[in-house]
Amino acid sequence: MQNKKGFSLFELMIVIGIIAILSAITVPNLIGWYHNQGLRSAVVELQSNLQLAKMFAVKQNQSCSININTGAGSYNIPDIGKTVLLGTYSGGVVFDSPDGTNTADLITFSSRGICASSLGGVPLTIGNVCLTNRDQSAFYRTRVFISGGVVTSKWNGSNWE
Repeated sequence: MQNKKGFSLFELMIVIGIIAILSAITVPNLIGWYHNQGLRSAVVELQSNLQLAKMFAVKQNQSCSININTGAGSYNIPDIGKTVLLGTYSGGVVFDSPDGTNTADLITFSSRGICASSLGGVPLTIGNVCLTNRDQSAFYRTRVFISGGVVTSKWNGSNWE
């Protein structure tokens, strides 16, 4: 009797079939995770930049504004020299909300850390910035209150939580 080493063609086809099935299951989940990860990164950076602008205003004893351009998909903080383009994040992050919440176009922190925001020149009591990814599988809203507090919430399909 001869000692045969190696795999038969049948065994190799079974392994390839198992790999194909596992790939078909995991690849769509990985793509969804990739898109949502870009959105989460954009939200975290937005919240950090809002805090940075607030700290700059207090430290320099002057106001500091965040200009939001929803059409261009960007925001900038001129006093710090920082511009963020949402299109650079994976998943194609854009300004949008599921419930018609408008994104403020200007958020300004005073030298005391107090916030004033507006939309089209109209003052707002709360500055909202809403972000989603290209396929709108998730929505986040970052709110800036008059007190200067910054809070982020996620849309659960019917409410912000």
